[in-house]
Amino acid sequence: MRNTFKILIALFAVFFTVNANAVAKYASINLKEGNVRKCANTTCAIKFKVWKYTPVEMLGVSQDRQWVEVKDFEGFNGWVHKDLLGKTPALSVKTDANVRTAPNAKAKVAWVVEKGYTLKFLKKQGTWYKVTDDAGTSGWISSSVVWGFLKYTK
Repeated sequence: MRNTFKILIALFAVFFTVNANAVAKYASINLKEGNVRKCANTTCAIKFKVWKYTPVEMLGVSQDRQWVEVKDFEGFNGWVHKDLLGKTPALSVKTDANVRTAPNAKAKVAWVVEKGYTLKFLKKQGTWYKVTDDAGTSGWISSSVVWGFLKYTK
């Protein structure tokens, strides 16, 4: 009886842990440039840089709640200070891609973006996203070539 109770408690804990983590939480970088570090401290080595509108999946927080562990579109992870994160819906381009003047593959190419380029999401039309970059240049990009989030979830 005692072992059955322990098993039920363990299953209950696993069930609620999995469900609590089922919804990914995203944010975007809200400054021109930021550092992703190996650990949750400014003395830690910089792993890589991130730019304004870089979307990140939030994985956890430091004990002092000042740092957030994040992961980018390529699966690279590290720590950023909480002040770098904002709620702006954002996208990273997964491969070199065309940004078009209208939401269809036959529309004129407005400009070409390279893998890793970051964009602010403006609106959705079918499978196309209206986007803008940090310089204010806007256009349409296919949803199949980007990773990120369209709505902030805390």
